[in-house]
Amino acid sequence: MVYDGKPSKGCGNCRSRKIRCDQARPVCWECTRTNRECSGYRDELSLMFRDQSESVRRKARSSRSSSASTTGSLRRQGPARPGRTAFHGQNVVSSSMTSFSEDTEVYFGSDPEHQFLTRQLRQSPRETHPNTGLSRQEAICFFLQSHAIPGTSLMTDSLTTFLMQRGGSLSQQAIQSSIVAVASAMLSRVQNVKSLRQTARQEYGSALKMVNEALANADEAKTNQTLGAVVLLSLYEIVISRAPQGIESWTNHISGAAALLEYRGLGQLLTEAGVRLFLHLRYQIIISCLQRDIRVPGSLLETTKLDMIPQVKDALGNKLITIIGNLANLRADIHANANSNPQEVLSAACAIEADLIAWLVTLPPDFTYSSHTLMPLDRAFERRCHGIRPLNNEYHLYPDIWAPSCWNHYRCARILVSEIILSHAHKLSNSSATSLSEDFRSHCKSLRATIRRLGADICRSVPFHLGACNSEVLPETPILPPESYLGGLMLLWPLFIAGIIEGPTHPQRRWVIQCLKTIGHSWGLDQALAEMDLLTVDPGMFCSAERYGEAADAVAGLSGVLHFSIFHVPYYGLSALKEYQAIRASSA
Repeated sequence: MVYDGKPSKGCGNCRSRKIRCDQARPVCWECTRTNRECSGYRDELSLMFRDQSESVRRKARSSRSSSASTTGSLRRQGPARPGRTAFHGQNVVSSSMTSFSEDTEVYFGSDPEHQFLTRQLRQSPRETHPNTGLSRQEAICFFLQSHAIPGTSLMTDSLTTFLMQRGGSLSQQAIQSSIVAVASAMLSRVQNVKSLRQTARQEYGSALKMVNEALANADEAKTNQTLGAVVLLSLYEIVISRAPQGIESWTNHISGAAALLEYRGLGQLLTEAGVRLFLHLRYQIIISCLQRDIRVPGSLLETTKLDMIPQVKDALGNKLITIIGNLANLRADIHANANSNPQEVLSAACAIEADLIAWLVTLPPDFTYSSHTLMPLDRAFERRCHGIRPLNNEYHLYPDIWAPSCWNHYRCARILVSEIILSHAHKLSNSSATSLSEDFRSHCKSLRATIRRLGADICRSVPFHLGACNSEVLPETPILPPESYLGGLMLLWPLFIAGIIEGPTHPQRRWVIQCLKTIGHSWGLDQALAEMDLLTVDPGMFCSAERYGEAADAVAGLSGVLHFSIFHVPYYGLSALKEYQAIRASSA
């Protein structure tokens, strides 16, 4: 199999007419406009890889016969440069095995196409694969294409060679199996091929076994490959976990990664790859703690040691993620009743709110975004956004790929800390022993409007995340390609927060559910579908008048909705709740 690059994804008519196809489904706009029958689309993955075995055989036979006919004259003329192709002492290709070995002599002169083909054949596995299956090389190429990020050096020759070659250390084999597991699981959802899910499970089991063996070795345990394999195993759980119980496996991998970070120490920050892994996992661990209401490991919030690393100290999101870590610890203390004094909790929440506002004020000017309104007849934008039209036709444009993610973390943190302030301010207002100032009461009244504005801003960032603003709209801005699932992955937590702050009948809730459904089916992320299931039956974060007073939403009398918000219970504990089981059974 040879990687042929990115093929045309247009329909048959548009490719034959050599015009741009908008790739709308089930039929494209050009075919609709010209009243033609749209012939549909090709399987992009199968086109990316072309079996060159027969072509190699033909060229070898042709070259061999031509060289045989000139052998006599060449001998009389003396030594000459090698012929165009020579395979010495063995068959070119057998029926079940590719006979290339590392010492096979192949000479293609200066033809770059043939030299590239030779390298691919030497690096490819010796077993041939049926057209209906997915080889490891194909899975890895799909994974790399899905991770393509403009302006970065992820798709390098060294990385591709590292991932493609057989054997290697335990950690290297583990990261290869993890990639194949993730890619197979995604494709099983996107292409609706059940056999790929079985392949994904087998590769996941193999990767898990090798990671455990690597962790038993002191040297292997500290490698970036082992840590990277753990990160990919957690990603696999995001891809395949739709039931509430499945999130426990994700949290187990995140907890294991946290232990690895502790074990690796400051030495892990001596290389660029180590710093990137640390920053990524630090964010994942803190967000996981925030979602589970548990405290963040102390080493991840020790700013004295972290400030010694320039890449960490100067990172724009470093201060923000530290504030979010403090918020996670506050929520954990509230959940564990470690701090039952409403006044102290309120003071701590207000301090975190002040830190978030201070972070916002210090942002550089080039980190800001612009707001835009979509014209009612602009269907091309909607098609680029995978059929999703912006909520209220409003969307944002950001300076780069990571800016909207950073903004959404800030928005989520502001929403969560505002929820704490509202609930504990209501507790204090019902207590005769404590009185709140008029200024603070006025601030609390405005918080519900602030929460709604922040939720709407999260929704306005969705088109940019999903690639609706392509390079033609923003020629100077790096944009995630349509094949990349990273935009959808970045949106999972923010969209859940944006959906749960409103009631079940609110237009924003219904719009968020549609977005999660699209992300789940278009990129194969089952956790998006799990969040969609939860938002379908949740009454909303502010459903309790007893908890929020005047800030509460009226949701009484709705059928098929829980009488409590999932926001106030651990996600992975939902399967044990009889109310949740009954609602899910009735809606199935």
